[in-house]
Amino acid sequence: MNSLCNEVYDPDYRPNVGIMLINKQHQILAGEAIHCSGEWMMPQGGIDQGETPHQALQRELVEETGIEFRAVNLIQENSEWISYLFRKPLIKNGQLYIGQRQKWFLLEYNGSIPNAETTIDREFSQFNWVEIDWLIEHTTQFKKEVYRSVFETFHTSFP
Repeated sequence: MNSLCNEVYDPDYRPNVGIMLINKQHQILAGEAIHCSGEWMMPQGGIDQGETPHQALQRELVEETGIEFRAVNLIQENSEWISYLFRKPLIKNGQLYIGQRQKWFLLEYNGSIPNAETTIDREFSQFNWVEIDWLIEHTTQFKKEVYRSVFETFHTSFP
């Protein structure tokens, strides 16, 4: 089950950043997962060894969306880490993980929708601007509670 945690390290959970990009209409940039057609998600990615969450945010933003950090406005960083279990354990670089522990960032972006086919990491088949309720309905089951928590945390910070 999903759980919120404060600065507690658990080696079973992969450290990760989550990226919530909104536009002036408060729509969220979401991508359809390339490996699971019909499942839509916000960009996210692992924090590499020796990397800060803020450094991972900048790298993952480019890798997953092609959007440069200078093209966005950082609005808020979630003070808490949010963790969730994978649908099945994952082995990454020889380490077994049962879930992810994420630091979320809220960014404003008012550029064009990225082209999923030209991204460094082909995580998504397409991108679109979506509403909060639509994204919760169309994401994978194990991310629904994470997204509800992220939306609740960031909702008052929308510009």
